[in-house]
Amino acid sequence: MNSLRARLILGFSLVAVLPLALALVLLEQRIQQTVRAQAAARLEAAIDVVRGELADDGARLAARLRLLARDAQLKRLHLGGSETELELRQYLEEQRFLLGLDYLGVTDTAGRLIADASLAPSAGAAAVGAGALPATADSGLGFVALAGHAGLVLDARSPILYADNRVGLVRGGLRLDSLFLARLQRTSALDLVLRDESGATLATTLHGSHAPAPRPADSTMGRVRLGDHAYFTREADLQRDAPAGALRPRLTALASSAAADDAITVLRFTALALGGLGVLVAIVLGIVWSHQVARPIVRLANFSERISRGEWDEPLSLESMRELQTLVDALERMRTDLGGYRERLRASERHAAYGQMARRVAHEIKNPLTPIALSLAGLQRSYAQGRADFGATLEEAARTVSEEVQRLKQLLHEFGELGRFPPPRLTMFDARELLRDLGSLHAHDAEAGRLSLQSPPGALTVNADRDQLRRALLNLAQNALDATSAVGGHVRVSAAADGGALRLAVSDDGPGLSEEQKNQLFVPGFTTKAHGSGLGLTLVERIVSDHGGTLEVESAQAHGTTFVIRLPLAGGTED
Repeated sequence: MNSLRARLILGFSLVAVLPLALALVLLEQRIQQTVRAQAAARLEAAIDVVRGELADDGARLAARLRLLARDAQLKRLHLGGSETELELRQYLEEQRFLLGLDYLGVTDTAGRLIADASLAPSAGAAAVGAGALPATADSGLGFVALAGHAGLVLDARSPILYADNRVGLVRGGLRLDSLFLARLQRTSALDLVLRDESGATLATTLHGSHAPAPRPADSTMGRVRLGDHAYFTREADLQRDAPAGALRPRLTALASSAAADDAITVLRFTALALGGLGVLVAIVLGIVWSHQVARPIVRLANFSERISRGEWDEPLSLESMRELQTLVDALERMRTDLGGYRERLRASERHAAYGQMARRVAHEIKNPLTPIALSLAGLQRSYAQGRADFGATLEEAARTVSEEVQRLKQLLHEFGELGRFPPPRLTMFDARELLRDLGSLHAHDAEAGRLSLQSPPGALTVNADRDQLRRALLNLAQNALDATSAVGGHVRVSAAADGGALRLAVSDDGPGLSEEQKNQLFVPGFTTKAHGSGLGLTLVERIVSDHGGTLEVESAQAHGTTFVIRLPLAGGTED
């Protein structure tokens, strides 16, 4: 997540998905609330429709029975006794059919059944006699449970009057079964379930006779699942204001939630599709825009790295967004300024080097000239005095002048070598040969235990100037031997492969260097020896630099010194 591209993609994805997800969640909640409100209204309206239909059926039933109770033929057949019993039953059968009733009968004033027409059987059920109805002498209208059967009827009773005296009751009604609920379903357009007071299902319009669990104590709308279908459901008393002591059957209305569930499913699928599309667009935009932003930044980083390496000649040419263009202009000004600073610094360094070199040359030339002048003055004085040992004085003066002239020639040769140092002539060779050459030249020190050489068994192939590297290694080894000669120390020279580089190390356990001496090590003319030109380490540094390597020094007073040369290996190590 540290890359700019990944962050842009994540940011665009969040911007694309989060608002959409929030909007869709709120929309889904709103749809669900709307659907529930509409379903609750439909269920309440359906229950009111069923109650109204039932009330109308009851009113029509009571009116028909009142008319039938006043029929003269019914009175004649009822009062005719046993002689007219068969005719009465036939008459009731005809009237039950004409009035569309499920049952019809005549009782005496005590409620005992005198004649009846059999109850119309419900779908899949056998016919039930009128004796299944509980005996009652009261007239009126109400719900009655069938004795011994899981059934319910809407029962109406009207008195039969003769000479203003009650001589019996005519009793008829409608059975509240699945056929009855199916007729009400066509009016309400909802599924219905009829239950008794205990919650047992009496009739239902649901396929397979499924029914949800009763909820007599909860009048709010609920949600149930029956098989593979989900419904909104509400349960209420079948009769709104039932009289005390009367049966209180309950009606459950169910509205399918399939349409709402399908709409929410489509909404969720659409949300997923839009979310995926948003993420895809965010990824594309993230890649494109990050490429547009990252490419200039990478170029700026590479340009900054080149500047850090001192490659200031190539100008920066880049067209980008305004903010990055400001940075480009600033880096280009910095490159131009650094180029000027570098030229001035080089001039200053050259002037300082020339001055230091001139002082060093003057100092080094002055040292031999003093004994030459003294020797000539002594020789002139001996000659003027005519001394007998003039010959010996002349010989001593000639020897002194010859030695000092030789020193001047050596000094001038070293300065000349520094000024016209040739470029390296690269060849492939085994770097272990440098240690073998060093061991041959310093065989006496190696035998005395003052010098040890270490190298791996495999070849260390390097592409370099063998003579120049040999000279640099000899110089470092000689300096280390000189530093340990007074204390009888030990020098260790090693060659090894360090990653993809050759590591040449020269270590000693001599007196070490102070911080000030370490800072002056590679300044021409600086030396810690009593008789040294101070150019040896300068030549070593130049050789290593011309080979594209590095030269490091680790030293502390009383803890010795280590010089480390690192050069690229040509082919790696070989076994």
